[in-house]
Amino acid sequence: MEDYKFTRDTYMDAYNTDIARRATAGGVLRQFNETATRNMAHFGPSYDELLDSGRALMVSRMDIEILQPPMMEEPIQASTWPVLPKGAVIHRCYEIAKDGAVLARGSSDWALVEIESRKILRMTQETFPNYRYGDYVPLFDKKLHIDHDTAEAMENVGSHRVTLRDCDCNGHINNTYYLDILCDLIPELYDYEHHWVRSARIHFAKEAPLGSEITIRRCKEDNIYLFQTFLEDGSLNIECRIELA
Repeated sequence: MEDYKFTRDTYMDAYNTDIARRATAGGVLRQFNETATRNMAHFGPSYDELLDSGRALMVSRMDIEILQPPMMEEPIQASTWPVLPKGAVIHRCYEIAKDGAVLARGSSDWALVEIESRKILRMTQETFPNYRYGDYVPLFDKKLHIDHDTAEAMENVGSHRVTLRDCDCNGHINNTYYLDILCDLIPELYDYEHHWVRSARIHFAKEAPLGSEITIRRCKEDNIYLFQTFLEDGSLNIECRIELA
């Protein structure tokens, strides 16, 4: 195994699996994030130490591909590795495997932000000097972009009030919960014996803070759903593309 990969033995618990005992897309994303959090704590600074220094890592993009959903409580290996920062962006990649076979993959973009001023900080290898950096493995050729005509064709399909259970220590919806919210609005996923999420792509534009309400718009083409969510002032919250298996 490549020495830049941080790997831990784990499993998908009942809270991150569906009625068919398959890992949900949100569950896979939470497994990725938990492994990354432990990777940070192992090499330092931990995420908690980063917050204590007045800084935070904020995600701007997350792509995941689920080749075969991990099943509830089966032993798996979750891996992650950061990519050498370039300017204001640090990439991070992820894998979930069982017996050497990759079940799910992910890649993401993060920015380092000064919490009080909201200023985006430039990063170099010395920002996180103890990290073991690996190769960037993109899952898709291009970044997610929903064009104007597609956005105009979307319909309103609901709204979501941001409550305490949605929020993390940053005071807004945790990035892993968006997939849970949106998957509830995909009818095929209620036929859980036959359908699950094959891939998901999220572009995070602006945080949804505690107490706010997001409006959800959606359109569909074949087995692909496209979503946009908006804050109460009309600004874009996230864009998301979900492909079904």
